[in-house]
Amino acid sequence: MKENRYSDMDNAASRTAYLIAGFIRHTLTEKEHDELDNWVNESDHNMQLFEDLTDEKNLAANLEWMDKVQTEQSYRAMQEKGAFKAPLKKFYNKKIWLAAASVIVLLGVFFVYRYTTSKPGSVEDIVTTDTTLLKPGGNRATLTLADGRVIDLTYAKTGAIESDSGSHVNKTADGELVYVKDSSATNTAALHTLSTPVGGQYQVTLPDGTKVWLNAATTLKYPPAFSNNERTVIITGEAYFEVAKNERKPFRVLMEDSTTVVVTGTHFNINAYQNEKEQQVTLLEGSVTVSNATNVTKLEPGTQALIKNKLITKDKVLDADEITGWKDGLFVFHDATIESIMMQLERWYDAKIIYKANIKQLFNATILRKEPLTKVIKLLELNGYVHFKIENNTIYVLP
Repeated sequence: MKENRYSDMDNAASRTAYLIAGFIRHTLTEKEHDELDNWVNESDHNMQLFEDLTDEKNLAANLEWMDKVQTEQSYRAMQEKGAFKAPLKKFYNKKIWLAAASVIVLLGVFFVYRYTTSKPGSVEDIVTTDTTLLKPGGNRATLTLADGRVIDLTYAKTGAIESDSGSHVNKTADGELVYVKDSSATNTAALHTLSTPVGGQYQVTLPDGTKVWLNAATTLKYPPAFSNNERTVIITGEAYFEVAKNERKPFRVLMEDSTTVVVTGTHFNINAYQNEKEQQVTLLEGSVTVSNATNVTKLEPGTQALIKNKLITKDKVLDADEITGWKDGLFVFHDATIESIMMQLERWYDAKIIYKANIKQLFNATILRKEPLTKVIKLLELNGYVHFKIENNTIYVLP
């Protein structure tokens, strides 16, 4: 008997079709959800196929077409030819719409597995690509000088930026703002303001060599030259600090609620968004002291201060990557609530969030922040507990 060169391909297609169809019908087990998640993350090709086969508009259009070509006969004919394996038979006896949707998935996956290796690009013949994606954020910020002038760093040329107060500041090719220490600069009372919009991020090296990463919707105020006694900056939003060590000149970070973080040289993250339930100071390296009108606490590496209604409590950090992943271009969700996830997506994709469901389940995922929003929410949907709909710039959270 002649060997079937498509046998392995058919098995893979059948299993993938089973998983995607089960996702549509909400019948997957937790283990099967994990298996589908792994398959989707194997390649952009897999992600694109998954998105197109589960898109409601694509399913509706294909269902209308299938009504005209007698779906049942076509499906049975392909089944008799051995295109689909036994685990898929259980789909056929369910509700009409779900069964038909499953057939679309079966046909689509089998077609792609069978023909894409010999016909590059043929996937485009059977899928529709959405070109109206909410795009991820990027390096965008404005610099407000002490005299009130505002410089849009997104469009400013690389090189020296006209400044004031005798300070020297440059924009690098990588989109970073770098201050050059100038001993002749004397106006330490002046303040520069670096602000990122929703959907923006930026990095700055301060005159003392301290590096600061600003997350979206964040403002950092600082002098273009530090005084001889201390180094003080003011933060709203979220920023990661790598403070240049100087034991004789403490580095102070002031938050909007008057909380103060004092360090001499260390790595730490501050989340001071006012719309969060609590503000956080998380220490990665060195030591910091966090204080306000009611309390003072000293942090060790791997701990964080939680500030809520002026009260400071101390907690141990179980996963630092979840706190600082944004700095490295990642969304890291470990047992995260849907509300905390959507707040991050709201700030990064400049989207409005409307909840149509009360989702209690916790989520675990690591996703590149450069991915389009549709890909991010498809990955979040893989656990089967939540679904989303996007209209214009609004994300609806659905059961």
